[in-house]
Amino acid sequence: MLLNSTKKMRHFLRIQYTLFFFSTVALLTFNPVFASQNLAPVGLSSLSGFDVEFAPIQKTEFINGQSLIGEVNFKPGVNYTVLFAFDVQQVRYLYPNGSMVEKGATIASVEGSDVHHFLDAYQSAKDMLAIAKSHYDINQQHLKNKIIRSSEWVEITKSYFEAKLNFEHMQHQMAFLNIDENVTLVSPKTGILKLTNESGNRVMGDTAFDIIDASSIRVKIKVPLSFTNTLAHFKLSQHCSLNIESYDSIADKYHQIVWATPSSNECQLTLGQTIKVTPVNKLTGFKIAKSAVFEFEDVNYIALKSGDNLELLPIELKGSQGKDYVFTANKNLDDQQVLISSVSALQGMLLHLGRE
Repeated sequence: MLLNSTKKMRHFLRIQYTLFFFSTVALLTFNPVFASQNLAPVGLSSLSGFDVEFAPIQKTEFINGQSLIGEVNFKPGVNYTVLFAFDVQQVRYLYPNGSMVEKGATIASVEGSDVHHFLDAYQSAKDMLAIAKSHYDINQQHLKNKIIRSSEWVEITKSYFEAKLNFEHMQHQMAFLNIDENVTLVSPKTGILKLTNESGNRVMGDTAFDIIDASSIRVKIKVPLSFTNTLAHFKLSQHCSLNIESYDSIADKYHQIVWATPSSNECQLTLGQTIKVTPVNKLTGFKIAKSAVFEFEDVNYIALKSGDNLELLPIELKGSQGKDYVFTANKNLDDQQVLISSVSALQGMLLHLGRE
């Protein structure tokens, strides 16, 4: 009998301990912020003898993020590429890489045995076209007079257009050449000269150089995916902002590529340059002097002037801009005045520390 009573008592104590444990956990996990959000107003008279100064809250639509790295580049495909029309043994470039060149400017002189072979082939293609054109014109009249058969006319026509296509192809390549005492390559457009880094012999079809329109310069920035929905623009300096042009549709794990354009010529970007930019994100919030914010029980507060009292409002800090904090609050703060001096004294009173 005594043994049964002992077992029942142990079972009862075990249940009581379990209830106590879970109630303790519930109290510990209860959010202290919620409990601290309804602080009673404090009378202004409690700060008598202290320097009391107020300032208006300012609305803000933007907040600066942490700096990111940008690469001054151009979008794939916007470069105008000039290819070697023949094998080249030596190239002498007359402009440094990255130079601004005008249309028709002599970019490089080229040397090699195939250079003269190409010129001979061009003259041959020109002569062949003249012969094929003459043969075509004569037989076109014969076709009208029904002197030749249709099958013969088809072959004559085919030969003529093949000769025409071949010459036009070589003529297009000749548009990039200037021939006098030397053979030189010329720029087909005005823009930024971009040279290849390859050394040694260049063969037909290799890139001789690229011309990039200065208006095609973009800044390539890898941005965290969490930024993309609120990103407004980037700031490079006081006089230079970068406007967002587009996003790459494919993400790179936790990041996405953003292409941005300089807002003005004062940005002075150099192709290939690495720059540090500040992302500016959209935010519906407010800002106030850092001296206005104080902490109580792990929650940030500001003190609003409300008649003869100070209303203690919990806020959520989002970042800083110079001497100000940027924050959000669950209240309309239009035309509100905030305490910006003797805030530590107010904090001390809340902590029952008395006046400083």
